[in-house]
Amino acid sequence: MTSNLLFGFLIGLASNFHCIGMCGPLAFALPIDRSSTKKSILGVLKYNLGRIFSYSFLGMLIGMFGFSVSLFSTMQWLSILCGLLIIIMAWSNHVENWPLLGKWTNLMSSFVRRIFAKTKELPLAYRSFSFGLANGILPCGLVYLGLTNALGAQNIIGSMLSMAAFGIGTFPAMFFMPLIAKSKWKVRVSKTMIAVVLTIIGSLTILRGMNLGIPFVSPKMNPVLKTEHKAPSLECCKDTCSMKK
Repeated sequence: MTSNLLFGFLIGLASNFHCIGMCGPLAFALPIDRSSTKKSILGVLKYNLGRIFSYSFLGMLIGMFGFSVSLFSTMQWLSILCGLLIIIMAWSNHVENWPLLGKWTNLMSSFVRRIFAKTKELPLAYRSFSFGLANGILPCGLVYLGLTNALGAQNIIGSMLSMAAFGIGTFPAMFFMPLIAKSKWKVRVSKTMIAVVLTIIGSLTILRGMNLGIPFVSPKMNPVLKTEHKAPSLECCKDTCSMKK
């Protein structure tokens, strides 16, 4: 589970530059009280808390699915599959528009837009947190990457914590952007560089599932030995009865 937390955090860090370009307009439009620096920071913190809460909730849902899959297969193969998916998604453009994900992306995008509109009707004290909740479920290729990593966790709690770590990793960009909404600046990082970082994470995920016995990188997974249940025999019952006499 520790590796899932670390990889989730690293995916979140790699997402920062993506967030600046894709979520920048949302962060700039964040409905917070800007009458003072203290109130602005408090509003941004509530916004990020809402995002991390939503990510954790998504982690719980994907963890329930992963737990169900692990009942019929080993976590070893699930980890290898997740690593392969991370590498494929890292080098693919617009993952959110893949055939199966495209319809889900469009459906959720329209749903989230309605939620954004509703947040404007809430009292100012609750707007930023609600805005963060909606932002957290907004379809995004790197969120899908985070969820893929969370799928390889050993249990539901691990998946939730993995997505919480992902949210914490995205914190730098999503904290400072709303505070400097009036400034004009751009940060550009090569997509290839981000893809390389994600490929390393995916490769380590595959190694983790290969059961090579390398500490921390690919620890040995000891199978659970099942003891066979033996039905009681008549001889056993006779021996027990004679002992009682």
